[in-house]
Amino acid sequence: MKAEKGTVPSPSNLPKGPNCWECRYMAVTWDVRMPYGCKLMGFRSKVVPSLEVLRTDGRFCGGFSPKPTKQESATKAQKASKKPVGNSSKRRENDPRRPIYHINLIT
Repeated sequence: MKAEKGTVPSPSNLPKGPNCWECRYMAVTWDVRMPYGCKLMGFRSKVVPSLEVLRTDGRFCGGFSPKPTKQESATKAQKASKKPVGNSSKRRENDPRRPIYHINLIT
């Protein structure tokens, strides 16, 4: 019996899962035996974490979050740097617990 042409999905028609290399939670670990890790789910693996999740759970990774673009991170850094520096606190001058030093100079 032949399988019908429409029943067998071709690789080009299969849905594609998330790309861990574009995810903000992807990590390269220090462990040579388990070189890849997922910071969100907290595990290390021999293969890319999305493949490990697919193999274990049978579903695509639900925690995928794309990395921020360079422009987004640059604008956040500029916004943070443009904030004015607040005045230093006057706690040293106003603290009632501070020791009082009297200096008597005799000349």
